Amino acid sequence: KLKKIYFYRNNIGDDGVASLASGLRSIGPSLKTLGLHDNSFGNEGLLPLVAALESCTSLEELDLSYNDFSLATAGLRSLSDWIQSNQMDLKWLNFACCGINDEGLQALSGGAAKHCKDLSLSGNDSITALGLRHLSTSLQSVSCHLENLYLSSMDIQDDGAEVLARGLSGNKVLQCLHLREDEEDIAITRAGWAAFSAVLCDTSSVNNTYLSNHTVQELWCDCDDHDDEDEGIDPFRDIDEDIVLYLQLNKEHPQYAARCKILMTHNH
Repeated sequence: KLKKIYFYRNNIGDDGVASLASGLRSIGPSLKTLGLHDNSFGNEGLLPLVAALESCTSLEELDLSYNDFSLATAGLRSLSDWIQSNQMDLKWLNFACCGINDEGLQALSGGAAKHCKDLSLSGNDSITALGLRHLSTSLQSVSCHLENLYLSSMDIQDDGAEVLARGLSGNKVLQCLHLREDEEDIAITRAGWAAFSAVLCDTSSVNNTYLSNHTVQELWCDCDDHDDEDEGIDPFRDIDEDIVLYLQLNKEHPQYAARCKILMTHNH
């Protein structure tokens, strides 16, 4: 039985995806991976594809990156509904560089956050803080299952950072929120990073420190060998050192992170 299908950079378009969709119905639950990276299709291809996925109830990985979903709100909503109605358990959902905007993210975020472990929205630079609010709400939900969320190469800025930080409040599953590959991606200043610092360790009271986020381990990709360092530019110059420490505690000592933060920030 066929378990994996990859059509990468084949330029099959909406008509080609619709034709592929008709064949997917015969494959059914044996399919685990479907890759349609960079195939020049949009909403008119996405809608029949989602309809065909109704039979693919064992799908674990879906790569739709580098297609044009700037006008695909209906298709994205249909996909989100499919994910939720079938109680999918997707390991990887890739929407990198798909032109998704705020409306599209609103349509997608509910199902993706509840039934997906890894989600990439990197490179969708039309998404603003308004759209991120919908994602933030999904992150706060007790039904959220996201463990890794990729948002690099997006113009997040301080207002987006504050929205995402609020989404981490009460979230106990997300481990990695990849915000950037380099500084030019998101233009977050000290004010924006301060919002993450506060959610990782709320120092207003001992109880609030205890209730802070002790799950997130990364806010950026590993940049130890970053080219900017060779150019004399520190890509992390606006990041409070405390954030680095809080993330390290969450990663290396998750069972003791809350206790350590309390001892660090409150007189005893």
